[in-house]
Amino acid sequence: MNQDDVIGPWSEDKLQLLKKYLHAYTIIMQGQSWCRNGYHYIDAFAGTGKPRARDEARYIDGSPRVALTIQHPFHSYTFIEKTPWRVQRLRELEREFSDRDIRIYEGDCNHIITTEITPRIRYERFNRGLIFLDPFSMDTEWSTIERIAETRALEIFMNFPVMALNRTVLPNDPNALTRAQIERMNRFWGSTEWRGDIYTEVPTLFGPVEMKVHRTTGRRLGQLFKKRLEQVFPYVTAPLVMTNSRNVSLYCLIFAGHKQRASEIVQEIFQRYKRLGR
Repeated sequence: MNQDDVIGPWSEDKLQLLKKYLHAYTIIMQGQSWCRNGYHYIDAFAGTGKPRARDEARYIDGSPRVALTIQHPFHSYTFIEKTPWRVQRLRELEREFSDRDIRIYEGDCNHIITTEITPRIRYERFNRGLIFLDPFSMDTEWSTIERIAETRALEIFMNFPVMALNRTVLPNDPNALTRAQIERMNRFWGSTEWRGDIYTEVPTLFGPVEMKVHRTTGRRLGQLFKKRLEQVFPYVTAPLVMTNSRNVSLYCLIFAGHKQRASEIVQEIFQRYKRLGR
């Protein structure tokens, strides 16, 4: 039985934005003589590398293939995926791009990043890297982001999962929150402060009632998480909200890193995307 990842047009836009930054990143890094141990690409939720378009019978280059086919290659590529059938599809990429240093890990990205990536790519090791965090849901834990930031050598280009948060852990009525939802949100957010930011008391005929703030729009959630990222990264872009054809917020793209110029480049890419109305 053939299995495919299926993506919508908003995900194709996300991949094009990623491609633009990878192109800019590698052009800059190839001229840095101090980076003697290379610059590296890490895809924490790699998928199959070749998803199918939802509206057409065609296949698109997923993030692994986008990274592998840019003009100036990275010195190594690490693809992380926890689903066995997707891992098998990634193995096909490994054979196709046999001239590249490709490392495929099967398992939880939080464990693999903190045990395999952050010890290896660090400021003092004269190397650098970019981690693409594109989870299907809320699989990235805050402690992992802290470990990434501590390296001072790794940047993140992140898909912040607005719809997943609203659908799975943030009901309109906070009294409906389960212990599992609260614990999951605490791991993702890295604190318990999210509740005071996301819910507020509103007056009613029967007295004050705690409810979501403005139904917690994608932009507001993205801005709140940007503030969290600014506690561990010196440079964080404004979130770019990605919506579907009904203008429902699906996710935000956010970049966090250690260099102002890198943040400025990503912000320019995001702004151009918005100006074009895409």
